[in-house]
Amino acid sequence: MQLTTHFSLEEFTHSSKALSMGDKNQPTPAHLVNLRHLAERMEAVRAMFNRPIEITSAYRNPAVNAAVGGVPTSAHALGHAADFHVDGLEDLDVAKQIRDGGLKFDQLIHERNRCVHISFDPRLRQEVRRQPGGPGSPVHAGLEP
Repeated sequence: MQLTTHFSLEEFTHSSKALSMGDKNQPTPAHLVNLRHLAERMEAVRAMFNRPIEITSAYRNPAVNAAVGGVPTSAHALGHAADFHVDGLEDLDVAKQIRDGGLKFDQLIHERNRCVHISFDPRLRQEVRRQPGGPGSPVHAGLEP
């Protein structure tokens, strides 16, 4: 199912953890609404760069979210967040351009050696963070130390 011009539901629900569990990682109707909004906001991100975006992780249903150690209120579990790369660009440069580009978001996290994480939770707090140690390490305010 195509959510927007450039993003499909399959891109937002694909999960290696779900596959290993035999879980289809299907969103609830409410989460599907959130995923449509996420895809629309990711179109705005794509337009900033005019390049393809690879979604590496987005929606995780409750079982998949629990299996990866996520909290129940995770933006991924609610359909509000995506981890991604922009084709041909460094993740830190992407995060800086989004931070400085006027886009309204909830959280933007540069996860070093992994991805850019962006959330469009309705709170739109404009939180900018970095995780220099990679997955499982502490998260700090700002993109630069």
